[in-house]
Amino acid sequence: MNKQNIIFLGIINNSEEFYEIFKLSQQELNEEPVIYNDKKIIITEEEIKQYFGNYKDIKELREIAIKYFANNIQGKIFDIDKFKNIRISRNARDRYRKYSVDERKLLIVPKLLVILKTAEYKTSSKPYKERKDKISMFHYFTNKLILKKELYEVYITTGEDENGNLFYDLDKNKTLEE
Repeated sequence: MNKQNIIFLGIINNSEEFYEIFKLSQQELNEEPVIYNDKKIIITEEEIKQYFGNYKDIKELREIAIKYFANNIQGKIFDIDKFKNIRISRNARDRYRKYSVDERKLLIVPKLLVILKTAEYKTSSKPYKERKDKISMFHYFTNKLILKKELYEVYITTGEDENGNLFYDLDKNKTLEE
């Protein structure tokens, strides 16, 4: 899997940081990926046109995708394996918008819940410093998808607060209040 075929959906912004957390070797980084779930997640050109029409630029795509996120994903609660009741907050939507310069990240929005629900748990780690939002643990997941006939690995981060509440893609140093 080359670095161009990686999409980050959490607070980790590069593969080196991701693999450092997982303590994986460079050899594992270069292994051929395996589709984790039995239902391959495929997003075709036709589906992209169905959801987004013929958008003229990334700005227009971002507006359509974030509106879809707000109407269909924000506020949802999902499970990944043993991690139950993970909440998708407004902070997640705002962060998604803020870091949406990657067109691929926007194009997967209509299938985001499926991507999240079928992800594979990798590891957990404590924050390296005390956080204002009281996050006490991060949990890291991966999934695979095919976007426009190209295989991608998706990296997902969830935060857990000191009360055991789980949040998808929480922003650094923000409070949990909406």
